[in-house]
Amino acid sequence: MHDSNNPEQQIKEWYQQYSNHIFRYILVIVGEREQARDLMQETYVKAFKNYQTFKGDSNPKTWLFRIARNVTIDYQRKKKPIFYFLDSFAPIKSNESSPQEVVELGEDIEYLYNVLSQLKKNYREVIVLRKIKEFSIKETAFILGWKESRVKTTLHRGLELLRQEMVKEGYTNEFK
Repeated sequence: MHDSNNPEQQIKEWYQQYSNHIFRYILVIVGEREQARDLMQETYVKAFKNYQTFKGDSNPKTWLFRIARNVTIDYQRKKKPIFYFLDSFAPIKSNESSPQEVVELGEDIEYLYNVLSQLKKNYREVIVLRKIKEFSIKETAFILGWKESRVKTTLHRGLELLRQEMVKEGYTNEFK
C-alpha cells in the first residue's frame, strides 16, 4: 500500500480516494469554499513533501486528515491571530450553500451542517471526524493530537450541545 518508490503516484491515488472527504472536513472548519479548496490542495502538497515521514503505521486517510487539520490551523493563525483565538469560543461564519448543494446534500444534512457551524471549534471538529467521517476514537485522537479520553469527553459534550441546538431550532428528527 505504501509505495516508497513512487510517491507521486501514491499521492495521486490518495487524492482520488480522499480529497472530497478532506475538502468537506476543511469546509466545515473554515466555512469558505475557495479557501477550503486551497487548503485541501496545500494538504496534498505537504503530504507529497513529507511523504518519507509516512511509515504506514496509520491509515493514509488518518495521516492526511492530520495534515489537513494542521494546514487549516496554520491558515487560521496566519489570517488573523486574534480571530483564531476568538474562534475557539465562537462559531464560524458559514457561507450559505448554493441551491444545487442543498439538493445534493439533502435538507437534513444541510440543516445539520448549519447547526454544526454554530458550535465551538473543538466540538465541531470531533463530531465531524467521529460521526460524519466515521474515524475511530484512536484515529480521531491521532488527527487532533489529543488523548482518547479527551476525544470521548469532547464528543459527548459536543453531541449534547448539538442535540440541544437542534431541538431549540425546532428540528424534530432524532440525531444519534
